[in-house]
Amino acid sequence: MSARDVEAAAISACDGVSVDKEGAPDVEEEEKLPPQRLTLVVMICVIQGYTLIGPLQHAFKVRMNIGDTGDVAHIFTQAAALVQWGKFAMTLGQNVILCWCSPLARVYLAMSAMMIGCIIPPLFVYLLGSTWLGWVFLSFGFLGLGLGVFECTFLNVITPLGPLTKSWAIMGFPAAFAIINVFGMTLVSFGLPVQALFWYIVCCMPVGILVFATRIAPQLARQAVTSAGKSAEHGKKQVEVWNSIKDWSSWLPRMLPFMLANIVGHFVMEGALPANFNTFNDFGHGTPLFGRMDTHLMNTSRFFVVFFVFVGLGDMISRRVGYCFRLDSYASNFAALLGGLLCSALGMYLTTLGVGVVSWASAFLAFWGQGFNYAVSSKYIDRFVPRQHNLAAYSFWMFAGGAGAIAGSTMVDVIRGWICHGQSYPHECLVLHHHR
Repeated sequence: MSARDVEAAAISACDGVSVDKEGAPDVEEEEKLPPQRLTLVVMICVIQGYTLIGPLQHAFKVRMNIGDTGDVAHIFTQAAALVQWGKFAMTLGQNVILCWCSPLARVYLAMSAMMIGCIIPPLFVYLLGSTWLGWVFLSFGFLGLGLGVFECTFLNVITPLGPLTKSWAIMGFPAAFAIINVFGMTLVSFGLPVQALFWYIVCCMPVGILVFATRIAPQLARQAVTSAGKSAEHGKKQVEVWNSIKDWSSWLPRMLPFMLANIVGHFVMEGALPANFNTFNDFGHGTPLFGRMDTHLMNTSRFFVVFFVFVGLGDMISRRVGYCFRLDSYASNFAALLGGLLCSALGMYLTTLGVGVVSWASAFLAFWGQGFNYAVSSKYIDRFVPRQHNLAAYSFWMFAGGAGAIAGSTMVDVIRGWICHGQSYPHECLVLHHHR
């Protein structure tokens, strides 16, 4: 047995993770690889499409002449939840439906689906003036299907580029939301037509595809050629998720805490966030800052700009912090997950208080918890899960998160009830009616 094999066996014994010579990543070598920062650009361009679940979702609803309460509003909420249903289904379903595709091809297909979902609101609703409810189902459906394939497959594909690259890539989520929900909505509050943000998102999609095709994919090809043990046969082995399922006992049980944390984090993120939009909904007069009956009002659009500053800070900083901790044992990873879960739970509780300035703190804590656990989980999968099970681990982890996201997004009206207690206040929890 070589020294390398002895070291791999020692890691396996200490951490309870089976490591084999063919399947195990060379962690030390990968940690020395320089970061490919353009993965951040790709993630931003694609994930900006996901921002349609935020303030743009409410703008989309208003343009469709749909209020915040009533049967049609409930149908819209369920249609918007297709983002989560599609993401949930395709995280694992891609391994059946797209089994004929390589992971690289799946990334391109996913980005194309995201672009179709993004172009529907500005083209058919804003430009052509259609209010057909089916556009909502089609738009959010394509976004969900594309996102379900893209997120776990992209993270899997770039794994050979090392953890420094991965740490840049996962920053794309908070960066994309900050660009649209902070900078974009600031411009909207000063008079920029909101449809300009929809068109900007659409225009960024081909940029992301081009950057990935010309700058990232060639790096992956070179890494595959130069890295020992990363042969074409091993690349094929990564795709065969069903082989990982057969060998589930070697990796899945230890993934359960990470999956549970992802369920809770996504529930809070996808439930509390849109519930705030439906609570602080007086865009004519403003949002009360210090209580439901408070008369200190802030322009609602600018209130949400500040809200998303806290969202972005919590999510972005926590993802970097998560990669700063070494977390070289299972116990340390478990402790880190508990810390993130506590932040998410506290963020949800503060959301239910329905106080303007407190909602900023709740947003920071909720997204700190989710962002931190995202980084911890991603780092754990790349470091301790045998490489041949990497795609399966990401798929199951995100599948669990998708379940939490579905629960949260379909309970937006319920969470609004927790906040408003069935009451309407002078500038909060308004019952809005449009033409439907």
